[in-house]
Amino acid sequence: MAVPFNIQVYFYIFFAILYSAGTHNKKRNADIINNLLQQPGWKNINDVKHIKYRTKDIYPNEIINKPVTLYNCNNYVRHGSIFLGCSYTQDLNVMFFTLYNFYEHCFKLLKSDKVRAHKCTVTLLAKIIDIVPMAKLMEGALNAIEQCHNKPMNIQRKHCVILSDVLTYLKENEHLKKLIPLSIDKDSINAALFKIQKYISRMKLELEENVRFCELISLDLFSLWNLWNMEFNTLNFQGIYQELFIFLSDKINDLILTIICKKYIELGFKFDLNTCQTFLPTPQSNDNQDTTQNPINMIQYATEVNAMKKIVQEYIIQYKNSINLVQPTNEVDKQDGIKKDDVMCEAKDDSNLQIEYTDNMRPYYEFI
Repeated sequence: MAVPFNIQVYFYIFFAILYSAGTHNKKRNADIINNLLQQPGWKNINDVKHIKYRTKDIYPNEIINKPVTLYNCNNYVRHGSIFLGCSYTQDLNVMFFTLYNFYEHCFKLLKSDKVRAHKCTVTLLAKIIDIVPMAKLMEGALNAIEQCHNKPMNIQRKHCVILSDVLTYLKENEHLKKLIPLSIDKDSINAALFKIQKYISRMKLELEENVRFCELISLDLFSLWNLWNMEFNTLNFQGIYQELFIFLSDKINDLILTIICKKYIELGFKFDLNTCQTFLPTPQSNDNQDTTQNPINMIQYATEVNAMKKIVQEYIIQYKNSINLVQPTNEVDKQDGIKKDDVMCEAKDDSNLQIEYTDNMRPYYEFI
């Protein structure tokens, strides 16, 4: 009886070791994830303290610029996707906060001036629709990382990639598109604002479900809102802006472009304009070299970033052209016309503003 018992014990020990070691990934996937996480843009993500994965706290320096092998690749896939998803969560917090304040401004206008309230509401609807390309790129980035796992979450029914529900809901705004053209009467405007308020509140609730994976850097959104009001008042005095909702529309444009540039293009994600799909490039590997230690060629990196900006910009233009929307106002047209000649991700020159920022009230783009 002793011999069979020992064989059984050894059998269990063998499978225990095999299970604990886990199933390793493919070298190709390891090279792809290693190349992705070594892109310089990842070091500029500074809005996440740490992520929570399997009851452990994982810090950014444990994810970024560390050698990825076929043995630890699966862990880095999950760490990378959650880390990026948490950073997107911070961005969406700012976006939804801005949209809600935008909505409240339109609602206040409705009490005194239905024409201005109508312009405000139609502009808000247009901005919500403008968010869709950004949401698709976010979703594509997270799914592209997940595809390098042995068991991708986005093809399993039991689990979902972080932010999947939020981003799906962001894209499903057909009921809001149907509101345009919007009649200039209080009942129609009020009904539209009610639907917008429900839409924003639903997205904020969905977003809260993802916070459990993240420990985010504290961001004082109310101070940010006060700062924006100061900026608007200064620009309004200079005759640059006449309406707060035009100013907020431009702020949302800036947020969208900043997120796409800093949290997609500069992180190394590629976009296929023909298929409208995100993919991760396979790095050119040399079998005689350790690919986990190859430095990034900064000249080539800058060239690829600029090329990808043009591709993504063309995608956004194509998306906007595919939507049959009535232009909201001449004022909005005028402001958009100014924006059309801007280079994507070009820093906005605020040197003419007489606003003094304290250390804890810096402009939004400095936080990312």
